[in-house]
Amino acid sequence: MFKTFLPTYYFNTVFEIPASFWKENGISGILFDIDNTLEPYHSKKPSQRTVDLFRKLRENGISYAIISNNHKERVEEFASEIPADFYYESLKPKTENIFLAIEKMNLSKDDVVIIGDQIFTDIWGGSRAGIRSIFVNKLSDNEGFFIKLKRVIEIPFVKYIKKSGYGKL
Repeated sequence: MFKTFLPTYYFNTVFEIPASFWKENGISGILFDIDNTLEPYHSKKPSQRTVDLFRKLRENGISYAIISNNHKERVEEFASEIPADFYYESLKPKTENIFLAIEKMNLSKDDVVIIGDQIFTDIWGGSRAGIRSIFVNKLSDNEGFFIKLKRVIEIPFVKYIKKSGYGKL
């Protein structure tokens, strides 16, 4: 059961993942969380470094989509700047939108990874869907009450991941 909450890989941030990582690990599709994964929760639009990241992915033939638990307006506004297919109010760890995104990318589960900053949404959702996952550190402490509450419960998992080097490349 404990393993269900552990990522396949761990990086400090999305922006530290080397471009070579995707091909070396047979990844041709990426499902991104937005809030505190790509940008701090309060950022309505992607920063230039996020736009550049998605441009580089496109140039290297990597498919991607945004899978967010946030509301439509927030996700749509953010995704339109990239541009990216997006799925909102996903209720991760539910897998419905994960499977829809994989199907739309016309890829198999083995080709796809989900990236996020929360164990009980992003990482667990990836495990439930049978896909690989990448855990990244949150970008900001500016979060809502319920997310902060979940973070308290995640502490033992995050400590284990960081202390053991689990998934760290």
